[in-house]
Amino acid sequence: MSVQSWLEQRWWRSKPDAAVSLLRPLEIAFRAVGRARTLAFRRGWRKQTRIGCPVIAVGNLVVGGSGKTPVVQAIIRCLLQAGYNPGVISRGYPISPDTPLLVTKDSSAKAVGDEPILHARMGVPVAVCADRVAAAQMLLERHPMVDILVADDALQHYALYRDVEVEVVSAERGYGNGHLMPVGPLREPLSRALSCDVRIMPSWVPPKTGYKFGAHHVAVRRIDRAYSLADPNQVVALDVFSGKRPHMIAGIGNPRQFADALKRAGVEGKLIEFPDHHEFGWNDFAALDARPILMTEKDAVKCRGLVDQRMWVVPLGLSLATQTKIKLLRRVAEVTGRKQDSRDRQAAEAEDDGHSTVLPPQRAAQPTGKPTAARASAPGATAK
Repeated sequence: MSVQSWLEQRWWRSKPDAAVSLLRPLEIAFRAVGRARTLAFRRGWRKQTRIGCPVIAVGNLVVGGSGKTPVVQAIIRCLLQAGYNPGVISRGYPISPDTPLLVTKDSSAKAVGDEPILHARMGVPVAVCADRVAAAQMLLERHPMVDILVADDALQHYALYRDVEVEVVSAERGYGNGHLMPVGPLREPLSRALSCDVRIMPSWVPPKTGYKFGAHHVAVRRIDRAYSLADPNQVVALDVFSGKRPHMIAGIGNPRQFADALKRAGVEGKLIEFPDHHEFGWNDFAALDARPILMTEKDAVKCRGLVDQRMWVVPLGLSLATQTKIKLLRRVAEVTGRKQDSRDRQAAEAEDDGHSTVLPPQRAAQPTGKPTAARASAPGATAK
């Protein structure tokens, strides 16, 4: 077991055990460095760049998966429905290119990372770079119609001035043991979340009453369908996999969450875990039998050159509550200077199935367990 895995097992417990508590001096040092860095930006000792366009910074206080990607996409849908022209900037992890790159739906995950491709599939401009300021400047230069930027995983990227901050925390994991790294999973102290404009908690379970859990607006997740990686027009209800014991492939921040979600939908099988942002190859599937293979959309973008008939993609739906959209759009109107009108009200009240892409209507189809005879070549499209 790696040191990272050993630590992560302990981070998500209610309190630090004796072994991880030995790292408290490092936590104190981490806190001091973080405070100094924040103070440097606040006092102007380090430059914070305004890019001439309102920025919504979306991020989390904890390391690992918290559900940022579907939240970013829900925000994009809300902005589009309200009549804005959003663009998205991202670090492009784990690639983190040094020079800014524009992303298209056909870009290679090896060049730009996996999550930006999912954003580009929504039809909005997307740029990636380790330097988010450079990414924003290049995107606005190439797409001058963009009137608001959503900065994915940028809560701690203080070099980029932000007008609106959205914190995301998973209902299942929460803040772990509540300690800073390396004793716990926190990047910043819990008090940092208090300054965020909107705090969103993705959850599989809606709140018993209202739309909030504590200070967080609950965003309800759901999965109910799958589409063939070989033919995305072939869409089936998830229940067709019940009793088939499919392989469940997950290279995301919290793989167990994927298996648990499928189980709640009535589908049980074997979970095969990979590290977050894993680069898939044929060897990852060589030992699997003819049963269907279910995977997340995030993993599917890295399997486009490995397509066979066993592979099915399970899109994750996530919907923001009407009250969450009202609060977000009110704050956006304040920073853009746009007077709120019927578009904002209609966007807040609009029904949203929670999916980032428009899938074709479900039609009768049965998943096959037979792989294709020929292996498709890897897609040649890369970011320009």
